Amino acid sequence: MSDRAKSYSRFMPVVIAILAGLSVSALMAGCGTSKPAAPAQDSGVRRYQLHGTVISIDKDKKQVVVDHGEIPGFMMAMTMGYAVKAPNMLDSLAPNDTITSDVVVSGDDVWLENIVVVKKANSASTPPAADSKAASGTSGKQ
Repeated sequence: MSDRAKSYSRFMPVVIAILAGLSVSALMAGCGTSKPAAPAQDSGVRRYQLHGTVISIDKDKKQVVVDHGEIPGFMMAMTMGYAVKAPNMLDSLAPNDTITSDVVVSGDDVWLENIVVVKKANSASTPPAADSKAASGTSGKQ
């Protein structure tokens, strides 16, 4: 075998390794470009369901403090202030109202939407009064 043939046979494994490495790199680079496209399609906005009791309302800051139960997949039960981007939603709220709401999360921004008063604070005392009237009405009929 000539010297030239020996040198080619010595470098052939190196050439194959370099070509294999370039092929793998090109393949991985192609796969890597599709991943950033997925977040671009997803707006990054997540929504969770909140159920809790209004503690306080600050209309100037457009904020409501809510004592809420666990929000599965987002946070444990706690009392926390939430921004409200539609300030007119605060008009119907009062301390001790029981509410449900959507917690909207977009990056570091968190706010409430679709606030619904499930039970007004002053109606908490109404059911026992209604029950006592029903009880007295029943006893009056007997």
